[in-house]
Amino acid sequence: MTVLYVDQAVRTAQYIMLVAPESRGKGYAAEATRLTLDWAFHLGSLRMVWLKVLGRPNQAGITAYEKAGFRPAGRLRQAGYWLGKCVDEVITDALPADFPGPSAVSTAVDAGWAS
Repeated sequence: MTVLYVDQAVRTAQYIMLVAPESRGKGYAAEATRLTLDWAFHLGSLRMVWLKVLGRPNQAGITAYEKAGFRPAGRLRQAGYWLGKCVDEVITDALPADFPGPSAVSTAVDAGWAS
């Protein structure tokens, strides 16, 4: 499940994703993230999307986000907890210029208009 918390005043959004444990490691996170960014930039007209993730336990997630177009933006040192220990929160963001590949959303919308 992906969610964009949109701030309409500045046309940005926070990205949140939940992946069931049994679905991890199958490429779903990267694909869902790519499609969400595709919608955000091509239909939602957002100018930036950001996310915050616990760094230490979520390296696979960070890699998936980067494949989809997110770039490192910063780190909040010891801002989170994982198994009772302080861990850093990693902040990443994506801009329309960072979005890789063609737009699946635009292609689907254009196909719908053509029929």
